[in-house]
Amino acid sequence: MAIFCLKNLEPLTRVGDRLKKIRAEQHLTIQDISQKTRIPIKYLEAIESGQFKNLPATKAHRLAYVREYANTLNLNPASILFQFSQESDLQNYTVIHPKRGLKMWPVNSLSHIFRHVAIGVLLISFVSYLIWQINGILQPPKLFVFTPADGYISNKLGTVVQGETEKEVRLTINGKEAMLSNQGKFELPIDLSNGVNTITISAIKKHGKTTTITRHVIVRSNSLTAEDFENHY
Repeated sequence: MAIFCLKNLEPLTRVGDRLKKIRAEQHLTIQDISQKTRIPIKYLEAIESGQFKNLPATKAHRLAYVREYANTLNLNPASILFQFSQESDLQNYTVIHPKRGLKMWPVNSLSHIFRHVAIGVLLISFVSYLIWQINGILQPPKLFVFTPADGYISNKLGTVVQGETEKEVRLTINGKEAMLSNQGKFELPIDLSNGVNTITISAIKKHGKTTTITRHVIVRSNSLTAEDFENHY
């Protein structure tokens, strides 16, 4: 006679809760993560709380943010990205426009209100523009490097540096200036040598503020084959 028993399964921990728990275990605040990754705090909070609809709409940005978060906590980004992809829904977005009733006002009252609103909007826009200009001068540029990951091990004598920064900056990779697309994205192939290679990516504003990210790529000479050598050259 078969005997059946019930086994209580532990609930699956959501990816945001995993990241938040490990961050706390490493005694890091969400502000610390934001400073290390240069990801806005509101996006980090959205990841931890599972509010993925508050993240940027593009899939590449979402995956890049989660990858940077995982790398900062010294986690395996592949595992985190897989769970994030399973939990998040990048296809179905519903924008709800609630219907609001409009109260009828006399024409003179409406024109008076619109005039004051227009003046208020102009003042707010002017002040916001000044604040934005000042903040743009004082803050270092944002810089994200998607590939290669730090500590990446390769058996090829070359790699491609991919990432994104602000459109108006000057970007250098190992001292060599790189071109940016209209969206601020960059992609540059570079040569590697056997052993440890240091790749330095710097985004420089015209006012001198600079953001620098360093990546280390390891090339194992004993893993190189004749075919790899021919593919590189």
